[in-house]
Amino acid sequence: MTAASSLRKCASWRRSSVTSEKWNAAAAHPYSFSLAMNSQPWLPLRDPVFILSPPLSFSSHFAAMLGQHRQLYAIPETHLFVAETLHEWWDTCAKTSFNMSHGLVRAVAELFYGEQNETTVQLARAWVRRRLPFTTGYILELLAERIYPRALVEKSPSIIFSPGSMQRAARMFPMAHFIHLVEHPRRHCEAVVAAIKDAVAHHPNRVPQWLRQLACFSAAHADESSQEHPELDPQQAWFALNKNICEFLEALQETQKLRVRAEDILHDPDAALASIAEWLAIGSDAEAIDAMKHPERSPYARFGPEGARYGDDAAFLRSPSLPADPAEPDDLTSPFSWRDDGAGFSPEVRALARAFGYE
Repeated sequence: MTAASSLRKCASWRRSSVTSEKWNAAAAHPYSFSLAMNSQPWLPLRDPVFILSPPLSFSSHFAAMLGQHRQLYAIPETHLFVAETLHEWWDTCAKTSFNMSHGLVRAVAELFYGEQNETTVQLARAWVRRRLPFTTGYILELLAERIYPRALVEKSPSIIFSPGSMQRAARMFPMAHFIHLVEHPRRHCEAVVAAIKDAVAHHPNRVPQWLRQLACFSAAHADESSQEHPELDPQQAWFALNKNICEFLEALQETQKLRVRAEDILHDPDAALASIAEWLAIGSDAEAIDAMKHPERSPYARFGPEGARYGDDAAFLRSPSLPADPAEPDDLTSPFSWRDDGAGFSPEVRALARAFGYE
């Protein structure tokens, strides 16, 4: 499809889906266009599902797996709840060391313009700009309306760096479900070290700031401006970020929260996914479970077009199929493989990992 034909297709869709009365209403008020585009703004919404997990913790695969269920739909990382309004979010995007806007742009291109290509990416960015005054919660609601009656699955890891971001999501969607996805600290730390090595191999002098902070920070409330320390010690991030999640979840009703171990999903996906489906009160039949074992079928499980290439972990975008079950379980006592000083996990990390059921 050429760019011109794609534009004509999108314009035709917009004209056919909006009544003349709504176009007149949109012309009368500068912000009413989004309401005019909403053909049924009174539709009830399924409560969204938020996955809370540190970066590089299997959450990309997990979210895509849930999104293949016929009653769910997973979007890329939108990072919406780092800000109260879309305007604040837009300003934050300009300051980050990664392509923070790509996930939302890809979701808008897919859901509002039917596909992801260079033309629909341009249209999606314009869609976002027209809605800068609105709250980030309202933007997520617009995405949720496009996929109703399926429930939206959102997994932006940036939400867990600040209790305020998680509280914002809960405040805007008070009946949402929150899944705390945990991973053995050794497995997570090795993923961080591997990501740094991969970044150095491709761009020796351009390791992203967020990745350096993930590997070398020790702050309870960390972001890209957190203080670094020289040694490679990603266990500190694993501890601080999972602690943030645990403290946030304490305030929620028991029916709204669930803890899931990544290793359990990899070891026995049928049982683990059926249990999650039953908790979410959605179908747990064999067909639904089999569909969830194919995260590679997500429309976002690949690199996007020019202007919105990412929106998720690059390793997942390169290899989105379900990983193999680890041959041997990880342990909490062995020294780190990435350091030569014999260092191992701190007592506080081992204690939290054991609380999650790890040994």
